[in-house]
Amino acid sequence: MAKDRSPLDRRSFLNSTKEVCAVLAASHIFGPAVAFIEAGASLSGASGAEAGGREALSNPAEIRSENGVLRAMITAAPGRVQLGDFAFPGLLYNGSYVPPVLRARLGDTMRISFRNQLPDDPSNLHFHGMSVSPRGNSDNVFLHVHPGELFEYEVRIPADGHQGAGFFWYHPHAHGFVTKQILGGMSGGLVVDGFERIFPIVADLPERFMLIKHVEIGEGNQLISINGQINPTVAIRPGERQFWRIGHIGATIFIKFHIEGMPLYVLATDGHPLSSPRKVSEFFIGPGERIDAVAIGPEPGEYAMRTISFQNEAWRKPEPVQQLASIVSTGPRSSGRDGEIEILRSHPDDTHPWIDEVRSAPIARRRTLQYSKTPDRHAFMIDGQVFDDDRVDQTVKLGHTEEWTVINTDQQYHSFHIHQTAFLVTEINGLVQHQESLRDTFSVPPGTETEPSRLKVVIPFTDPVITGRFVYHCHAVDHEDKGMMGIIEVVASASELTDGPEYCSGAPRQ
Repeated sequence: MAKDRSPLDRRSFLNSTKEVCAVLAASHIFGPAVAFIEAGASLSGASGAEAGGREALSNPAEIRSENGVLRAMITAAPGRVQLGDFAFPGLLYNGSYVPPVLRARLGDTMRISFRNQLPDDPSNLHFHGMSVSPRGNSDNVFLHVHPGELFEYEVRIPADGHQGAGFFWYHPHAHGFVTKQILGGMSGGLVVDGFERIFPIVADLPERFMLIKHVEIGEGNQLISINGQINPTVAIRPGERQFWRIGHIGATIFIKFHIEGMPLYVLATDGHPLSSPRKVSEFFIGPGERIDAVAIGPEPGEYAMRTISFQNEAWRKPEPVQQLASIVSTGPRSSGRDGEIEILRSHPDDTHPWIDEVRSAPIARRRTLQYSKTPDRHAFMIDGQVFDDDRVDQTVKLGHTEEWTVINTDQQYHSFHIHQTAFLVTEINGLVQHQESLRDTFSVPPGTETEPSRLKVVIPFTDPVITGRFVYHCHAVDHEDKGMMGIIEVVASASELTDGPEYCSGAPRQ
């Protein structure tokens, strides 16, 4: 059976990311050949008429709830992955690099049997972005399911409260093994249906998932796939509207995303609706972040969906450009009205938006977290400490809303993610933000040689369902695995608060 708060062997902790893979240079993107290989594994390539990225984008399979219950068996096991011309030994859910999207509704219960058939490592499931209980056999990341074990998850999705309809995802969260497992393929989409009741404009639109993953293909280089496909084609008619659900469910990379000559109309971030749609020509998306948007088919032609080069780490060259997909607009023009005007004039049908509660709530407490690393980059820390699952770093009173400042002393992107609750971004490097939606993950810009960067967020700890212990961390999961994570405990009464004003910076209790 699963073990709660299993200790992690020091050797496994230090070596977990080294075990992921050794890699060669990529073919059509970075060089003449590619492979993604684990120690002792052989290289393999594939050929075929569709290789090279001209296959049509396909939506992932789905598992839907019935009669208020979503039942699923999810098995983690090794398996071979084929990405275009390239093959590698992966770590998969149900034998698939892109496992089924889980689809439930508010008030449902997810009963998920999780079987660990990995040869060596513990694993578990985390339901990213969900405002559900972190205790028992719910969204409890302190449970470790060891090889050969079966564990029964039961996650009750509140019918009301702060959990709403939206786009989320699931992935492993066994500390020290997350990078290896997500890079291998262990992550999938999760939807709480009903978003069309928030934004009725999407009710009759075709829904497309674009689930972003990546594999390492050399020092500082990545091969990015969408739904497990390399540079697929996305068909749309001129003027046609489609509902796109773009999710970065990969492990470590940060992406600037752009479609040439084709804007998107963002309706939600991380599963939380905007107060009104926002037209964008590009956006930045880090590990764990999601965007729901409406796309309108452009004039007939082919349009490149690609990354934009930028410098993530100060000591490396800017990230290279990669084409992610080709948007192909063809066929008869849609007979609808002016799509852009109608979209931009639409508003969410939500009489009690959570974001307004967060904006107006009094701040009960302010805390500061500092992100840092050791010079050799073997450990990443919050407030000078690596993660310890026997140490509670922050204790919060249920019902409080707090302001946290994240200071990034490193010269690369990190991110801030907290489980069980969303937050409002209010300031970045001293610039006041007027965000129109909540987040559960947000990218923290790099600091410089002379000055750190700062992210300020307001976090509501007001939903009784989240009482208990859970974590906050950088969602570039190689940083998380190397220690950049802390534990928070939300308690129901003031008598349970154990840290006084001297611990507001997140220092450990003595």
